[in-house]
Amino acid sequence: MARPPNPAIRARLREQAVDYVLSQGVWDVTLRPLAKALKTSARMLVYHFGSREGLMREILAGLRERGDALIQNWFREAKTPPTLPEFLLAYWRRMSDPRMRPASRLIFELYALALHDPKAYPGVLTDPVEYWRELSGKMGAPRKIGAAEATLLLAATRGLLLDLCATEDRRRVGAAAKLLARLLERRTGDQRN
Repeated sequence: MARPPNPAIRARLREQAVDYVLSQGVWDVTLRPLAKALKTSARMLVYHFGSREGLMREILAGLRERGDALIQNWFREAKTPPTLPEFLLAYWRRMSDPRMRPASRLIFELYALALHDPKAYPGVLTDPVEYWRELSGKMGAPRKIGAAEATLLLAATRGLLLDLCATEDRRRVGAAAKLLARLLERRTGDQRN
């Protein structure tokens, strides 16, 4: 009977793989070069993750966990729960930081892979809307935003981020993000309890 994968080794490989794709991207990642960079074998990656797609799903989960940890830390440090416009601006400052360019690029690479083969990347295209809905409840909003509002915010921030990745015009795209926050503030008013 085969020995089950060691969770500690799997976790270490996942973290190393996240770091690797942040620096190299995922579009043309194959198991052998990735395994070599991680100082393991392609066979061991398959053993721990099942397939290249399984590893890509785990990489995405690792990226989300890292991003979520930053957001949760921000919520803990805030004196009062942020409003949705405040969160949007803080999210934009974080994602538009030049150091986040590899993560931003990676988000769009993973979206493209999921668009091409949604079954191989479950949740990549659908999970973010529910995540934005959950975040709204943590921001002092009197109600959780609806699916349509979450979709609009997600689509707007994705579009801004894609424009920034494509043009690197921080001033113009940043001004658009601030305008979006002002429009949201006008629409919702003060969302504090």
